Amino acid sequence: MQGWKTGRLKELKEKKTYFVAVTDSPAGEDLSIEKSVLADMRVEKVDWHDEASLIDAVHDADAIMCMHAPFNEAVIQSMQRCKVITRFGTGLDNIDRKAAEAAGIPVVGIHDYCTEEVANHTLAMLLAWNRKIVEYHQFVGQKRWNEREQTTGIWGCGPVTRLSGQTLGLLGFGCIGRAVAQRAVGFGMTVLAYRSPPDPSFAKQLGVGLPGLEALLSQSDYVSLHMPLTDETRHFINAETINLMRPGAVLINTSRGGLVDENALVEALGAGRLGAALLDVYEHAPLPVDHPLRTLTNVIFTPHVGFYSEGAIQELRRLTTEAVLRHLS
Repeated sequence: MQGWKTGRLKELKEKKTYFVAVTDSPAGEDLSIEKSVLADMRVEKVDWHDEASLIDAVHDADAIMCMHAPFNEAVIQSMQRCKVITRFGTGLDNIDRKAAEAAGIPVVGIHDYCTEEVANHTLAMLLAWNRKIVEYHQFVGQKRWNEREQTTGIWGCGPVTRLSGQTLGLLGFGCIGRAVAQRAVGFGMTVLAYRSPPDPSFAKQLGVGLPGLEALLSQSDYVSLHMPLTDETRHFINAETINLMRPGAVLINTSRGGLVDENALVEALGAGRLGAALLDVYEHAPLPVDHPLRTLTNVIFTPHVGFYSEGAIQELRRLTTEAVLRHLS
């Protein structure tokens, strides 16, 4: 890898200096990693606040590095020199990929930089619900420790079910889904997986079942989403699929907010059809202050942090920068 980068940089020295425009980044103003990898290029954080200023900032860029900046058709058509648009992250919702394809500009998202983090966050949310961590924290904070009620579980917070032997259904069995499966098996759970595409050898080695969708939903105590968001998978969890789930099942989403029809989810949670929802992602972020999900007690929220660790961010920056380097030839 190091030899490849050295050779590419030597080749680039004999050519013009490329301009790499960074519109926004997970590291703010810090471009140390980006400038280190793209040592012979002009790497600059550009200022913008609307479409016109974004066009002015990037129209002469040879490459784009972005996170949330909106690259719509007008912005893309203005970039006559651009050879690649890279994004610090996996999803590409902020980029008009059809316009980019029409302009001959590759669009690159970064995968697998946070597999460990998202898998751990998924299990953390599952354990927080199963072990009633939030309720016990509130119980102690509210100074109610003397109100023990044996009839409804320890300290009146309801019964806790043993995790081993319960079933976790994974909708998506890519890198993150497989990492979640490894962790869940370690806790003694039965694991089922569906889609994306199943790796039969890995599943067999780990003891993961590969049933059809209806069987997975009907058998799982917990259902965890690990799919990409596409036209096909948008609202994959809806009133119809929720009705296929085991009554009282718990839904976990650390993947993409658009996979879940939140109106159907609110209705199912309110009616007791689902036991709980453990959510790190939402159809609209931040979650609106008046969203009905906020009124429910059987929901655990986190603010889209499943991907995060300092190590993951550094790897994301390195992989995004190396994608730029590969395309500027």
